[in-house]
Amino acid sequence: MLRLLQLWQHQRLFLGMTGASESGLVGLHHVQLAMPSDEEEAAVRFYGAILGMEQIPRPELLSPAGGVWFRRGDLEVHLGVEETAFRPADKAHPAFLVQGLETLRERIEAAGYRVTDTVQIEGFQRVYVRDPFGNRVELIEPA
Repeated sequence: MLRLLQLWQHQRLFLGMTGASESGLVGLHHVQLAMPSDEEEAAVRFYGAILGMEQIPRPELLSPAGGVWFRRGDLEVHLGVEETAFRPADKAHPAFLVQGLETLRERIEAAGYRVTDTVQIEGFQRVYVRDPFGNRVELIEPA
């Protein structure tokens, strides 16, 4: 987390984002992933019990549409029911910054999910897993 804070501070200095009147992107509010209808229990098991996120209430106006939201620290993941024929994200994916990648990997595999090694990038260890709906999810940890 310290490294992320340092990167954020560096980015603010580089972009000149120090005053109150700037406009532009300042962060990421949430990641939205699609899911099929009536699969909220599988989402809670994977994102909650396995990945360790807390389920949070969805706004009342969105509740009839189905889906489930999660938070851990500043990270939010929103799973929304695809209204048309559901198709998982095959290439596009979130990359979740994690701590304790090997322990998390063991927990995911023990739950029956396949974790796939990938090409490593300098300064990070990373793997992929598919959520219960087939969406590609990257887990990445600073080396």
